[in-house]
Amino acid sequence: QTLKSCTTPPAQSSDMNYGQRGRDLLMELKRSDFIPPYSDDGVRAALKEASLHFDELTDLANATSAASSSTAGSKRAGGPKGPPTHAKPAFLLHATAIKRNKRCLLAYHAHRINNLRLLRWEGTSILPPQIRSLLSETECEFFDEYDRLLSKQSMNIDLDLSSDLTPPLDEDFVSIRVVKSGIGTIVVEGGKTICLDDVGTIHHVRRCNDVVHLIRQGALQQLDCEEN
Repeated sequence: QTLKSCTTPPAQSSDMNYGQRGRDLLMELKRSDFIPPYSDDGVRAALKEASLHFDELTDLANATSAASSSTAGSKRAGGPKGPPTHAKPAFLLHATAIKRNKRCLLAYHAHRINNLRLLRWEGTSILPPQIRSLLSETECEFFDEYDRLLSKQSMNIDLDLSSDLTPPLDEDFVSIRVVKSGIGTIVVEGGKTICLDDVGTIHHVRRCNDVVHLIRQGALQQLDCEEN
């Protein structure tokens, strides 16, 4: 293959569309309200296109290297290193097409994974069949493992992390001290139980009707920030 053949626009097959395959994947996401069916054929086509561009880039590099070495005394005479100027557009064309497909593939998979994370945080611990059918096997495995990790962390801290996705405000919580015995156990928002049997113990809890009622009865004392 000569240098001239590499620097002219090649007559490629329909598999090489200069980043179009990756763009098609992103357009599928744009047309979907949530997650479109996983396009295994589209992903393979984008990878194949990137591979074809890489092969062209390799052939071009080999051709320019051969042409440079055959130039009498170019390096010994201190001539410029790297590809000649007339070959640089072809290098840039194929390299840019590879990078574009790579970015599109990363964006395609990242968008789908982020939607699966959001689905789990919204309270879905088991994928409905109609959604599972849209996912690849790897995406199903990711969701199941993500659910397992989130559930384990919730158990470790005794708090359902997905029960309220709105960041709490300072006024949503109150510090209390038990001043009367025999209160027992109360259930606060999120299903968490708090034992208020021991007089003098201090708790930092979300403000709820039960806590406010006990404060008004005098069974609990609300603490200021300085007292806590």
